Amino acid sequence: MPVVDQGGLMAVADLAGRGLIAGAVVVEPVDHGLGDAIASVQAVSATGPLVMAVDEEGGTVQRLDVLLGDMPSARHMAGHPIDDVRVAARERAEAMAGLGFTMNLAPVVDVGAGLGIGSRSFSDDPLLVAAFGSAVAHGVLDAGLTPVAKHFPGHGRASADSHRQLPVTPPLEDLVEVDLVPWRYLPPGAAVMVGHLSVPGLTDGVSTSLSPEAVDGLLRRDLGFDGLVISDDLAMGAIAGGMDIPQAAVLSLRAGVDLLVVGSADGVVAVAWELVTALEDGRLSPGRLNEAVGRVLEVRGVDPCGFEWE
Repeated sequence: MPVVDQGGLMAVADLAGRGLIAGAVVVEPVDHGLGDAIASVQAVSATGPLVMAVDEEGGTVQRLDVLLGDMPSARHMAGHPIDDVRVAARERAEAMAGLGFTMNLAPVVDVGAGLGIGSRSFSDDPLLVAAFGSAVAHGVLDAGLTPVAKHFPGHGRASADSHRQLPVTPPLEDLVEVDLVPWRYLPPGAAVMVGHLSVPGLTDGVSTSLSPEAVDGLLRRDLGFDGLVISDDLAMGAIAGGMDIPQAAVLSLRAGVDLLVVGSADGVVAVAWELVTALEDGRLSPGRLNEAVGRVLEVRGVDPCGFEWE
């Protein structure tokens, strides 16, 4: 999925018509033509309905406030009754669905207000984060959208902002007691976004988004998560500062990530060719790719056996 503003949806339509993408992440600026622009992309997709995603967390990260009004931050939400938070999340997601979105890249279930997180976190208390994160995820599901909990395994106490560099978290044994708690309370149907984080005792200098130990190991095997796994944007400084995006895409898929966020629309073709090359030279197995594609098609509502491929 490339990251584009409303004007960039024209490029997304071209990629969708060529069958090169699973969807897109939309950022601001947007205007009242957004719904029509999204519908135009869906109309030309060669592979069926696409994932149309947006970061609509509230507070400092909301892309649709110009159209839907202001949304409070997670830290502010945590001061309100939890049932009210679920209702508010559902109502916001219903309005998003009316614009054509199918996925909300929220809630943030990071414990703590570290660099790059701040008021995006509900609390420093892992059980409060778990309760309010679950309420938001349920609300999004109630509206028929896919919620995406982020940033696994926990960015709230990390040493830096992953938009700029690769942060280091507390050691794995500390994460187990604090940061990993909310991930055990996600409702069925929620997806997980893996952050760009180095975890001492688990990945030791390698980003969790590129680490089989973090995704296939900690998330899937140890925590039992079997849903869709999404990468944080591979164009962020934590990754793009050390390798090119197509190379990172291969490593992320190998690690167990299913759906890749790959920066701008311009880079999608390069990523696609790198995946083809990786299949040919053995860096990426057909089985792993088929597993990822299967999960992505399921969340898109596409039956590969019944769909007439163009």
